[in-house]
Amino acid sequence: MNSTAQSPCILIVDDSEDDFVLIARQLHKTWPTASLFHAADKAALVDALQQHDADVVICDYSMPELTHDHAADLLEQYRPGTPLILLSGLATEAHGIAAMHAGVRDYVEKSKPERLVPAIRRELDTLRLRREKHLLEQAHRRAVYFDASSGFLNREGLLKALSGLMVNHAQGQDLCLFSIQLSRHQMRGMELDPRARRNMLDRVVGRVREVFPNDILCRWSDTTLVVVSNGFDWAHPDNALLERLSTVETQLNRPFLIENISLRPRMRLGLARPGRDGAHAAELVTHAQAVAGVLELRAFELFRAVESEVHSLAKRRRTIELGLAKGIENHQLVLNFQPIEDLKTGQVCGLEALVRWTHPELGLIMPGEFIQVAEDTGLIEALGDWVIRSAARHVKAFHTAGHPLWCSVNCSVGQLMNPDFPAKAVASIRDSGLDTHWIEFEVTESAAIDHMDNTVAALNQLRAAGCSIAMDDFGTGYASLNYLRLLPMNVLKIDKSFVSDLLDSPSSRKIVQAVIDLAHALSLVVHAEGIETAEQRQALVDMGCDRLQGYLFSKPLGADALLCWLNKGAGPGPA
Repeated sequence: MNSTAQSPCILIVDDSEDDFVLIARQLHKTWPTASLFHAADKAALVDALQQHDADVVICDYSMPELTHDHAADLLEQYRPGTPLILLSGLATEAHGIAAMHAGVRDYVEKSKPERLVPAIRRELDTLRLRREKHLLEQAHRRAVYFDASSGFLNREGLLKALSGLMVNHAQGQDLCLFSIQLSRHQMRGMELDPRARRNMLDRVVGRVREVFPNDILCRWSDTTLVVVSNGFDWAHPDNALLERLSTVETQLNRPFLIENISLRPRMRLGLARPGRDGAHAAELVTHAQAVAGVLELRAFELFRAVESEVHSLAKRRRTIELGLAKGIENHQLVLNFQPIEDLKTGQVCGLEALVRWTHPELGLIMPGEFIQVAEDTGLIEALGDWVIRSAARHVKAFHTAGHPLWCSVNCSVGQLMNPDFPAKAVASIRDSGLDTHWIEFEVTESAAIDHMDNTVAALNQLRAAGCSIAMDDFGTGYASLNYLRLLPMNVLKIDKSFVSDLLDSPSSRKIVQAVIDLAHALSLVVHAEGIETAEQRQALVDMGCDRLQGYLFSKPLGADALLCWLNKGAGPGPA
């Protein structure tokens, strides 16, 4: 119904051409631009109903080949809800009243033509109100079930759609729910440039619409999109299904060209099977996000998500997610400390703080498993703050016990991206009564380079406050000499992967020697990790390495065990 009260579309059903002309003339006096159509028999009526969306139908009460009852039935079949007004000079008022009881909206005698226009106007007013109500209902539905910026379903909309799909698809046997998350750090890096952030989000929405043209799309959150697709044979994941998943992953991660700059989105993809991995939208999205975390941690491609092992690990990850905040709050986390040897003195000179978590159900969980969870859930800053405060208090206690050792703590990407981090970290150290030069902050090579501007700003503030800065895992990423020049470092830590091959691989030995020489040329201290044998230690001494860390010297120890170890005579070297 696309007409208005000023230009209605009216269908006149009458077997008399003369009567149609008279009625049309009367109606055009009131609505000069009205669209009027004539149907003189059943065939013409069916054709008119199929071609025209009439606002009102006027029908003669009695025609030789088409009764008003039959006309009303056809109207209900082809255009249900369209008002019907009877117009006749033969039927009695009783007939008209009976017809109105049967669903006809009004009855006008041909002997009283002045009643026709008011009857039509009344129906048009009712129609206008119905349309306005319909538009309001549509607007309300879009507000309740759709995301305004993307046009995708929102959470409520997905919940409603998924409920229907589960019924129609045998409890989700062939359905697949995809979770598509934008990297938290990539989006945080754009916070200072709202236009770039908006452009990226718009491009991602468009890309998802392009890759999944016939599927249900949902904007779950600011950085998470959800797709529900069908046709997945979960019981027999053949090559076609695996190829489909690989294509999805490749297409979604194609670079965007934003303001003439090629930018590759970092999308974390996961999937869940409705019914098996959850019955409700929130459960399924959570499971799919956990699968994405497992795939990222293990460097798996998306097609590996069909494996049962991945989903078992995802359930474990979900348990970790649910317990991590409580673990921090309830003091389930502890710090171990691994001593570091000064190769010039052979004595301990410092410590590295290593966080451990004893989960009430899962037991001991290593940081490699829960640090990423903390990053993804936004708990990394709370965890990092706890580590710094706890490490500073322990170091102060070690000093009081006669062991003036410095301690290194790890910085995550999430911490470095927070502009308040340096000031908070320095305040935590000083609140413990410790001078800042006793704490060394470690940042991984990849974290430093992926977010160079933020990293340099944060590390410069820490160094200006008196803290030492170390680059961890050097050689495992893609650092260049220019990065080494730009980053405000004091220490370069050689990754243990080079140390493990030191005696057997001439190439590893040459790389380690080159790194040591380069670091010394830049006035950096060289720290080697993962030393397990005396032969490795001697080789590093011969190469001029400054300090080492590994099981040869000491495994990580709890605070009490470390004090016992120190009191037995390991003794600190120069602070």
